Amino acid sequence: MNEDYVRFDTGTEAEVKRQEGLSDAARFPGAHCGLFEAAMMSSFFPNSATLVIAPSSCLYHAKLLQMRREQAAVSNKGNLYLLNLKQEDMVFGVDRVIEDSLEELERQLQPEIIFLISTCTPEIIGFDGAALTTMEDRLKAKLLVVKTNGYSCLHRQKGRSDFLASLTKVMKPVEVKPNSVNIIGLRSANWKETELVQVLERAGVEVNSVLPGAGSLSVIERAPAASLNIAIGKAAKPLAEKMQEQFGTPFLSYDYSYLTDQIIRGYKKIGSRLEVNLDQEIDQLAEKHLEFLAEKKKQLAGASFAIGSVEGSNVEAALFYTSLGMEPQFLQTRMPIETDNPFILELKQKGIDLPVIHLNKVSRLEELLHQYHPDIFIGHGLSELLQARNVSHCHPGANFSGPGFLAVEQELENIAYLLNCRMDGE
Repeated sequence: MNEDYVRFDTGTEAEVKRQEGLSDAARFPGAHCGLFEAAMMSSFFPNSATLVIAPSSCLYHAKLLQMRREQAAVSNKGNLYLLNLKQEDMVFGVDRVIEDSLEELERQLQPEIIFLISTCTPEIIGFDGAALTTMEDRLKAKLLVVKTNGYSCLHRQKGRSDFLASLTKVMKPVEVKPNSVNIIGLRSANWKETELVQVLERAGVEVNSVLPGAGSLSVIERAPAASLNIAIGKAAKPLAEKMQEQFGTPFLSYDYSYLTDQIIRGYKKIGSRLEVNLDQEIDQLAEKHLEFLAEKKKQLAGASFAIGSVEGSNVEAALFYTSLGMEPQFLQTRMPIETDNPFILELKQKGIDLPVIHLNKVSRLEELLHQYHPDIFIGHGLSELLQARNVSHCHPGANFSGPGFLAVEQELENIAYLLNCRMDGE
């Protein structure tokens, strides 16, 4: 096979470290790009392969982020492959490059599904959709195209949304099973151990599938058998809407929450829709949770924090941390926050005027750290920069636990540990 056209690779840690040492290495373009979220979704489908088509600068960051995610003990091994576009591809087109690479991927890996992630460059120069349709007939694997382009969105969660929404292409009409659910948007390698799944199963509710998290193509094909979709977060909603339109599957939205009453309200909404009584178990979980919060308040009171992008609402998270006696420094966001946001209003009622910094596609974190001096930054951020400024970094890990009391408790344990380490180092 012509090696000029087959140029995909898994990327190696040594190569990433080599690139990091180069002064002219490509800089991270910002959290707006959907490529990065789509790339990190690949590891949740073990019987698949994901091929990213992009210039080397984009591929470098996509692979780096995926490798960092894999270092977590609760992560799956990734199956991300990279197709590096050369300058001549921009002139003569990418169709043949893609076709040869897809055939090579199938020959080597024999996956059930191939996710083809397109990025800004192929989207701008265009590639022939008809050619891909012809290609599908030659592949045994199901081919799902996910378009990501940083120039058309403000937040990278669009990449996650489009990745999930692509799954409807392989779903099939099947008989609906009563009292069963799909959980959409729960990104956990050990989803069977998450609080939400265990609460539902103890109540006699069957979990039909978790997306992402399907171990085989057949699980995705049978997703319409569920009587209800639980869509976790905004990124899960497009898939739930498409399934409702195509298969008639109703859904409810359920997001990550920090405030105890919000968590209880979310569980009660699920119980009401499924017509199962979750009250006794939720009351028991809530009682233990409040005891836990009382203990953590003793440890965290007085610590200052800044907050960025987290699972759920970062404004709600800011209100929650202040309720534990922590002192907010600033909140940075890429999405607009209305002045009448109820959490902002409640903060103001407590006498807290939280600086809200709206970001464009360029991070202002370094500038903000010069102006403010938080003990810890909570959310997605540049760890190396935070470390250089002696700011602890709590990267959000709630997605591993799913929404509920446990996710909040695990995040607080992490924050307390990081602050203790910071004090020991001073």
